[in-house]
Amino acid sequence: MRNFLIISDLSYLQSINESSIVYGGNVYAGTVTTTTTSPGYATAGAGAVAIGETTYTNTQSKTNVKNLGSLDYSRADATATAYAKTGNQTASSRSSSTSISLNLTNR
Repeated sequence: MRNFLIISDLSYLQSINESSIVYGGNVYAGTVTTTTTSPGYATAGAGAVAIGETTYTNTQSKTNVKNLGSLDYSRADATATAYAKTGNQTASSRSSSTSISLNLTNR
């Protein structure tokens, strides 16, 4: 069975011919990354924002936790990239963070 959503009585809405966050040539690009590790634990986070007529953002995060006998290994990686362009103005930002934890025990 198919379900349909019918929307009616929206006469109060106005149409928008053009929409843009940036007007007048302002650009902004910002990034943030954070990583934390301890034996048996790893966190990674990345954020990116770009404001302009042409924008690009990319974030990646990866964690790895291993127990290798008497060695506990934790690693966290995060990268963020942002780019914005309006007219002849450009802004770019890139940040990265890596944390590694090694713990050797007598087991």
